Amino acid sequence: MKISVIGSGSLGTHVTEALQRASFDVVTQDIACALPDRDVYLLALSTSQQIQKVLSGHAGLLRLAPVGSVIIDMSSGDVNISRELAVQTRLAGHYWLEAPVSHNPADSAAGDLTLLVGSDAATLERMAPMLEAICTRFQHVGDAGCGHAVVLANDYLHAAHLITTAEAVAMTYRAGVAPEACIQGINVGAGRSVVSEVNFPRWVLPGRYDSEFTTGTMRRDLRLARGFVATQNLPEGLMKAVFERWQPPEQCPADDDDLNRICDRWLRDVPTPPSSTSR
Repeated sequence: MKISVIGSGSLGTHVTEALQRASFDVVTQDIACALPDRDVYLLALSTSQQIQKVLSGHAGLLRLAPVGSVIIDMSSGDVNISRELAVQTRLAGHYWLEAPVSHNPADSAAGDLTLLVGSDAATLERMAPMLEAICTRFQHVGDAGCGHAVVLANDYLHAAHLITTAEAVAMTYRAGVAPEACIQGINVGAGRSVVSEVNFPRWVLPGRYDSEFTTGTMRRDLRLARGFVATQNLPEGLMKAVFERWQPPEQCPADDDDLNRICDRWLRDVPTPPSSTSR
């Protein structure tokens, strides 16, 4: 299997190095060309619009790639655009697989990578050895667009849990509960989440803002999630409130800040636990 990785950012570098360690025939290439002897084009890009630009047009991959190539989209994508691109890819005689990264705080803490895959079963089976080489785990969640949809659902819940957990810690602190004790209590109860189990002990309570996931990235993903809900004529429910609380008034973090700083808005009067400095 000959693989071309398109994308020179941190994800593209990670994917290329992982494939090389697994002894795959892999090259990194410029987005403007399609090598004639490749079986797989793995697009480690940021957005569906970037994917669309690479695939479409007279000089796009859909025209220039060898017939029967597998196109793999690893962007944080727009569900509707992804589905349109999947149709175009298949009509051009190629195969589609999306494998966006699930922004799992537990993965970030351990240096792991989880992918949520949208693809037909046959293409996934063919690509499984390659996926196993670049990630710790992958989960097949359906056909085209489903991977991006579940990533957006995860990001929405992640954003909501950061806010609700911060509110819970602030509430119990005023009742005399130490922040660490509150988190420990939440984590043995029904309210626990990966935010209470990982974000708060590792980043929020110690004030260590180095998760490598920015507020701007979360805001982008929330915009995608809210936009998708709007196209499906679904009620916004709590998403509108979560979205609005992540927008940048003065008291909110800047786009470049670590996303865990969103909690500062509720925790500014809660002291950092003394033991956290040794973590």
